[in-house]
Amino acid sequence: MKRVKEKKKRSLSFFVISNIILMVLTIILAVNIEDSIAGKILLDKLKKMYLADHPDATYKMAAEAIMRNEFTSEMQDVMYSYNNLYMMIQLVVIIIVIAIFSWIILRKVHKELKIFQVAINSISDINVQEWEVLAINSDIREFDSICSSYNRMVTRLRESEATRSKLESQRRQLTADISHDLKTPITVIQGYAKALNDGVADPEAERRYLEAIYTKTEMMAELINTFHEYSKLEHPRFGFDMAEGDLCEYFREYLAMKYEELDLAGFELEADLPEHSIPFRFDHTQLKRVFENLITNSFRHNSAGTAIFADIADDDKAVVIHIGDNGKGIPKDMRDTIFEPFVVGSRSRTDSKGSGLGLAISKRIVEAHSGSITLKDDPAGRCSTLYEIVLKKPVIS
Repeated sequence: MKRVKEKKKRSLSFFVISNIILMVLTIILAVNIEDSIAGKILLDKLKKMYLADHPDATYKMAAEAIMRNEFTSEMQDVMYSYNNLYMMIQLVVIIIVIAIFSWIILRKVHKELKIFQVAINSISDINVQEWEVLAINSDIREFDSICSSYNRMVTRLRESEATRSKLESQRRQLTADISHDLKTPITVIQGYAKALNDGVADPEAERRYLEAIYTKTEMMAELINTFHEYSKLEHPRFGFDMAEGDLCEYFREYLAMKYEELDLAGFELEADLPEHSIPFRFDHTQLKRVFENLITNSFRHNSAGTAIFADIADDDKAVVIHIGDNGKGIPKDMRDTIFEPFVVGSRSRTDSKGSGLGLAISKRIVEAHSGSITLKDDPAGRCSTLYEIVLKKPVIS
């Protein structure tokens, strides 16, 4: 949103009252000026009439006589006529001054309202993808509060549109990726099933075909189950079962359970866990899924001999968990998007392992625990891939 130069703010009440005061002063000044001019004209007229009736008199004598109110009937008639005329002129002057200042006040108010009208109309005219909307403000304080509300509304609309576009793009990508990941094993299954149905395979080939069909169906089942978990976590009505527990002991038991599986596969597991307990409120089922996803990633994308590292620590504000490995690492061009759905080790996805939803699920679970998960650089240099989970402790008032 484009910004405009900030103006000094004034109160609408101050603007109106100051203009009313200025209007009154202007009327008083105009009436005084008119009185002065009209009085001089009337005095000259009366002097001339007095001199016409008294040829031997001087201007000074005429002025003194007028000051003594020595008027003839004709002079009194002229004086009354002039006074009525001057009162009419004063009334016209007052009306003109009031009209001018009323126009100034109304013009200012109309100008401020015009800003709102143009701004609101611009929302319906713009390309919502570009959101080239001017941020508006006013030098009238009361109107400026409305401008600020408008600017906040536009900002929220722009953010909402950006979120909607991103979600729509993700939805299309999600559909395309699911279709691709299901189409590939289905094609293989169809081919092998047709070969078995046609009876063109010998017993050994039939065994391989059946094994391949079983493997592909397992892959499809894993993908569908993972997608189901991802969809379930994204549903607004999904609730986490939070319960108090010792997070350090929980993590220790999980690593102990995982140790034998990793050892048989040729992987090393190094854990650094404190002896003290770490009381924390967490979902005992879902948090285990996070650990499983991270360690499975290391197991799936690296070869035997890779070392997997895990540690946990806490302070007064948070619990910090690290899980990493010294394997082949994650490409730099994927590090910023690694937690998005369907991001896997291959851009083409033809030779990728896994559904690409594990880290997206992990991120959603960690965020539900008021935490964050990020991909970090290991300052010690041991890990080529290092995930850091930060779980904030509740503030005790």
